[in-house]
Amino acid sequence: MGSISHDRATPDQPAPAPRIRPVTSDRIASLDIVRGFAVLGILAANVVGFARTGPYYYWGILYPHGFWEEAGWLIQYLFLDGKLRGLFAFLFGAGMAIFVDRAAAKRGMVGALLLQGRRLLWLALFGAAHYYLLFFGDILLDYAVVGLAAMLFLPLGTRALLFFGLFASFYMGIMGAIALFPASELSALSAPPASEIRQDYEAQVEAMRAQSNASDAVRQTGSFADIMAWRHKTRSIWDRIAFMPISGPAYLGLMLLGAALYRLGFFSGEWNRRAMIVWGLGGIAASLLLTLPLGLMAMRYDHYPAVSYWVQFGPTSLLRLPMIVGYAALLIAFTPMLARSGFGQRLAAAGRMAFSNYILSSVMMGIVFLGWGLGLYGDWHRLSLWAWSAGGMGLMLLWSRPWLDRFRFGPLEWLWRCLTYMRLFPIRR
Repeated sequence: MGSISHDRATPDQPAPAPRIRPVTSDRIASLDIVRGFAVLGILAANVVGFARTGPYYYWGILYPHGFWEEAGWLIQYLFLDGKLRGLFAFLFGAGMAIFVDRAAAKRGMVGALLLQGRRLLWLALFGAAHYYLLFFGDILLDYAVVGLAAMLFLPLGTRALLFFGLFASFYMGIMGAIALFPASELSALSAPPASEIRQDYEAQVEAMRAQSNASDAVRQTGSFADIMAWRHKTRSIWDRIAFMPISGPAYLGLMLLGAALYRLGFFSGEWNRRAMIVWGLGGIAASLLLTLPLGLMAMRYDHYPAVSYWVQFGPTSLLRLPMIVGYAALLIAFTPMLARSGFGQRLAAAGRMAFSNYILSSVMMGIVFLGWGLGLYGDWHRLSLWAWSAGGMGLMLLWSRPWLDRFRFGPLEWLWRCLTYMRLFPIRR
């Protein structure tokens, strides 16, 4: 994302090959702060995935769960699950718009999109490596693949981006609510315990529990190679990509909305601050009011699989949208105050290094919980896991600012930049 420059040729020397100039990096302070909040917050959601198997997120019936476990689940469901991933997708769309708009000013829209495509292909490789080596809940591959579709919308006007972004969000919310509605499971759960339909269903749940326990054993005691093989056997990269036409529209909608709101000045402080605070609080409150009944429904049915799956992935791609935008609006409204504080500056530094910090958090949590590390997997309930995530957040806040005092980019941000432009950039200040 840059223009083509030519070094001057001499009569005895042919002109060197054209070189792509990188896009200028005029930082938007609010984006860094919101991104910092997202990368810290996503660890609080992801730590459960490191310390317990995937179904623990939502199929509580497979595990013992008392009051505090239920309380932790409800807090996570209302404030974290899907919201931080969604906020990252929202910011990712804004970042793509910044990247393409600045590049297009130097080399035209086609050249900008080609460079953005190369950037996303490298991100897909990072995501695949992250998935196999560190964490089954990787989001980088999803963002890269969906981003390849989202970037094709970027030449459109702002109204078109808003329309398609809202359409994708409403489509996923409505279709998810219809397609995933657990009618057969609710029927089985309402049947008498001794009935054939209920007994058959309970047998299916027991089979899920056995499969979950087998996964737990691999992750708690397996070597690095064992866990990699388990990830590939359970769900390969190609399985994930094949599923993206179903899961991708939710991310696509958020990316397009992020791009549209960036172009409308949402991130640059052009909107009325008081209105941003009101809309931010209103968005968070609206999402809470809409999702609380769903959370209580999952608890009422003891987190049986299909009910919990619908609660997590049915209408929520739409219902979480007000909270995602609300989080961003509040942080942007308070950016002037945060930018002057030591905490805000550390938060912004963590956001500037979000890619490095996201991968670092996977390394840290893998060392603590998985079999190739300390092997503490499965020993913690949900609330106690947040103490580990708080420690990880503290490390991100501690190291990011000193690193950026000495270096221009985070380590992975620098590598990604070099690969995108196929040249080495100086990293030291």
